[in-house]
Amino acid sequence: MAGCCDSSGYRGVFNKKTAARNVRSFVNKGLDSTAGPMVEAIRSRGIDQASVLEVGAGSGTALVSMLESGAASAVAFDISPAYETEARALLEARDIAAPVEWHTGDFVAMADEVGVSDVVFLNRVVCCYPDMEEMVDAAGSKTGRLLAMAYPRDRWPIHLFFRLLNAWLRFRRNSFRVFLHDPTAIASRAAATGLAEVASGTTSAWHWRVWERAS
Repeated sequence: MAGCCDSSGYRGVFNKKTAARNVRSFVNKGLDSTAGPMVEAIRSRGIDQASVLEVGAGSGTALVSMLESGAASAVAFDISPAYETEARALLEARDIAAPVEWHTGDFVAMADEVGVSDVVFLNRVVCCYPDMEEMVDAAGSKTGRLLAMAYPRDRWPIHLFFRLLNAWLRFRRNSFRVFLHDPTAIASRAAATGLAEVASGTTSAWHWRVWERAS
């Protein structure tokens, strides 16, 4: 897997200020409107002593929640280097001793460096990656039991917002872009890796889904 991302664009958007703001929001309000129900769905399927892989781990808030719920270890990927320090500080502040292995870089390009995890978690990540098929295939290949993903709904306000955001990024000469991949194609791609949907939900802007591999 060669990967296809210019990390400098991600660093410009997902920076230290964003990382710190995400931690403050988590401490004050909890997980966001997609991460929260996905973590709850995973808890309901059983997470005790599970290994977790989060792609686009950001400030580590979902990892913290899953480790506090009984997961035994975690592997985190984020393409921006701005997040690890905030994530480590959050883990320390919550007195979490479970091992967390952190990777900075393109998960698709680096997936062969890690093994299979019981739980694979991608919250609002697929829309930040140009090649949906490679991202979903890579995530599915590392899923031992549960795969959770949140991605944008296919609605005209979302199309408009993404066009405006990408125009603003071009104006700022930032190479990062957002992508509105077909939600049906995403779900089909996940199912094609041998997973069956066991939980789902929507917000005004997002779909979230959890799939489970048959025993």
